[in-house]
Amino acid sequence: MKRVSALCLAVLALVGCQSRPLSPFVSPRVTGRVLAADTRQPVADVKVISGGQTEDVNRTVPPRGGKLLMATPAVRTDRDGRFILDSQRVLTPFSVSGWFSVQLLFERAGYESFQTNYSYLNLSTNTWNGVPVLDAGNILLQRVQE
Repeated sequence: MKRVSALCLAVLALVGCQSRPLSPFVSPRVTGRVLAADTRQPVADVKVISGGQTEDVNRTVPPRGGKLLMATPAVRTDRDGRFILDSQRVLTPFSVSGWFSVQLLFERAGYESFQTNYSYLNLSTNTWNGVPVLDAGNILLQRVQE
């Protein structure tokens, strides 16, 4: 009887305890739309890169394996100019403060590259399951002057 009572008490204590998740978010889901600055028309097939993962244009520095494994793959805008970058989590037993800012780079042939930053102050909302969502709004790309 004592064992059953002790087991019930332990289960109630565990159920009542709230622990922090072992995989906190380090980057929110980012959504937005890319438009041409002069016409305000959607720009399709724009490469959107998160986290300053710019490629070494001159190939002077070889990529590191760990950095390549951790890199978020670039996404492309659809025909309406919309893009969605998925949120990122890390698995850690230690306390992580989460994310503070997100750096985005937009690249497409015929347009000037555009880089911008968003901080947690720009956070739009969280989804029902706690995923942070950042709406970047409309991004205007300038055409390359010839």
